Amino acid sequence: MRMKYWAIVAPLLVFAAEPTSVAEAATPQARNQQVQIFAEEMCCKGCAKKVAGRLYAARGVKTVKVDLKKKTVTVSLPQPNAAMLGKLWQAVEQGEGGPTKLVTTEATYTLTPASATQAKQSVFTIAIDNLHCKGCAKKIAAQLYALKGVTKVSADMQKETLVVKTSPQAKVSPWRIINAVAQANERPLAVSGPHGKLAIEWANPRATKNHQQAQQTNQRGIQR
Repeated sequence: MRMKYWAIVAPLLVFAAEPTSVAEAATPQARNQQVQIFAEEMCCKGCAKKVAGRLYAARGVKTVKVDLKKKTVTVSLPQPNAAMLGKLWQAVEQGEGGPTKLVTTEATYTLTPASATQAKQSVFTIAIDNLHCKGCAKKIAAQLYALKGVTKVSADMQKETLVVKTSPQAKVSPWRIINAVAQANERPLAVSGPHGKLAIEWANPRATKNHQQAQQTNQRGIQR
C-alpha cells in the first residue's frame, strides 16, 4: 500500500497515493474520474483508514476522500470499467465499510441486500436495457458462459431478462456479470441473485437499436 499522508479537512479525510514514477506524477489530474461509494458501516477515522487502505490496493487509484458525516468515499482514478468498479466495491467490503451505493458519471448502482432465502440460491436474473433480439441475447450469453462457475444461461425475450445458473460452489460476483454484459456491448438494468438486487440507473438513455432480428423472440431462451 503506497500511503503518503492522511489529514483531516473539515469533515473530510483525504488520503493521497505516492506516485510510483515520474510519468505517473506528471499525469494531469483532470484525466482521472471520480467514483463515489456510500459505505453505511463506516463510522470512525479508524474505519476510514481501513477502507482507504483497501482501496489503494486496487490498481490505478490516485486519491481517496472520506466524508464520515455522509459516510461516503470518493475515489479518483483513470476511466473505470465495470470490472474496476467491482474491485472498488469489493475493497470497501473488505474494509468493512458496508457499501450500498456506487455513483459514476455514467450510472448509479444501488444494492438491496438479499433475504435469507435469496442468499442460499445460485441463480442470477439480469434485466437488460432494450433486449429485443435473439442475436443480442446470444452475444451476452457467450460472455456469461466465459465466467467460471456459470453452468446455464437462458433468456426470456418478452421480459428482456437472462437467467444465469451457477454451480453451488462458485462465488460469482454481480460485478463480473455486469462486466460480461458490457463486454457484449449491452447494458444491464439490474442483477438479482445471492447478493440481493443491484439496480443500475443510467445517466443517459440508450440509443434505439435497429437490428434485423428485432422482431424475433425466443421464450425458451438460450441454452448451451
